[in-house]
Amino acid sequence: MRRLPGLAACLAILFWATAAGAQGPRLEPTPGGLPGPSLGGSPDTGVPPSVPTEPTTPDLIVDLSRARVSITSAFQGESILLFGMFDPPGEIVVVVAGPPARETVMRKQRLLGIWLNTGRQSFDDVPAYYAIAASQPLQRLLARSAGGEILSLEDRLSSIRPSTPRDTAELARFRSGLVEVKRREGLYPAAIGQVTVQAGRLFRVDLPFPSRLPEGVYDIRVYLVRDGKIVAAVSRPLPVGKVGFSAQLAGWAANDGALYGLGAVLMALLAGWLGGAVMRRL
Repeated sequence: MRRLPGLAACLAILFWATAAGAQGPRLEPTPGGLPGPSLGGSPDTGVPPSVPTEPTTPDLIVDLSRARVSITSAFQGESILLFGMFDPPGEIVVVVAGPPARETVMRKQRLLGIWLNTGRQSFDDVPAYYAIAASQPLQRLLARSAGGEILSLEDRLSSIRPSTPRDTAELARFRSGLVEVKRREGLYPAAIGQVTVQAGRLFRVDLPFPSRLPEGVYDIRVYLVRDGKIVAAVSRPLPVGKVGFSAQLAGWAANDGALYGLGAVLMALLAGWLGGAVMRRL
């Protein structure tokens, strides 16, 4: 009976030692009252991980429904879908420019009942095709200083270089004649295309191309405008070229002009002879 108190004291000491071991080692605070780094972790930089240390460029993803425009003998024009995604907020502006080339404008006047060419003017670096589409009116975006990269058709044509110097008023008349001819061919659309924005971050626009589309590599540029500034831009090339028999015929005419002309004359003679033979039998 005298051994019971001693046994109870031993059990209490054993229970206290087991509980202390289960709690693990104790971490003492570092000098200054700040907690030290956790075991096995990286040092604390004092900046939350969700806050970027440097400004990042907003995402702007663009793609085309077709990678190229193929011109065949039955080509009547084509419309290509441009679509993509951007980080809101912002507005989307799309500029499509054809390959630059030299263009000559002829001025005709009627003299004594006969139309004669009374003047000509050549311009360098003239885009073969130029079209603009935007999610908001372009005048509003340009008025807010959206950036020098986004140019209206008038601003773009004002930068083309005349091959021969002329009076300013005379050059303006020739430029207006150039725009009139290009618009008649459908190469300089007068209307601004509409970019449709869905769910605040998805956009799409149909880019129409006329039947008289020159060959070359077209440059499609998409701009993300935010608070009157360009914050992101993406460029996509669009090859335009002839395929099939029309491509072979064009290559023959360019590489072997003499044979091409001789073949054209022979085909015309053969067609005339066949037409005459059919008419005689009728």
